[in-house]
Amino acid sequence: MSFRLPKFPMLTLFHNPASEVSSQALKLLRQASVTHKFDIDLIESTTTPPTHQQVSSIVDFLGKGSAAKGCSEILGSGAPKASTVGEVQKILDANPGYLRRPLVVDWNKGKAIVADPASRVSEMVKNVGDE
Repeated sequence: MSFRLPKFPMLTLFHNPASEVSSQALKLLRQASVTHKFDIDLIESTTTPPTHQQVSSIVDFLGKGSAAKGCSEILGSGAPKASTVGEVQKILDANPGYLRRPLVVDWNKGKAIVADPASRVSEMVKNVGDE
């Protein structure tokens, strides 16, 4: 067995294939990956929710230092209100469907966006390979 490091930066898409917006975001990411040279880690979040560590990081990235803002951004409409990462994790553990999607994360740069509308993908990809 061998292990190979990724050649290009990686963006993660927490994706719901039943969502038209999520499918559009995936299409835009695939198109942009040719020009901007990055790989896509596609996670169907309807069956594989983010881990607790991922949730913690995403809340931080979305909130840009404000946990309350990140907590409100990561949860979709109809979800109970949360003001701490722990509350968000409990909500998502009980119902992963409350995760807002499509959610695009650049783990290396510490950035995340909810790509709704899908055109927000362009914000994430324009500087993805820059150091």
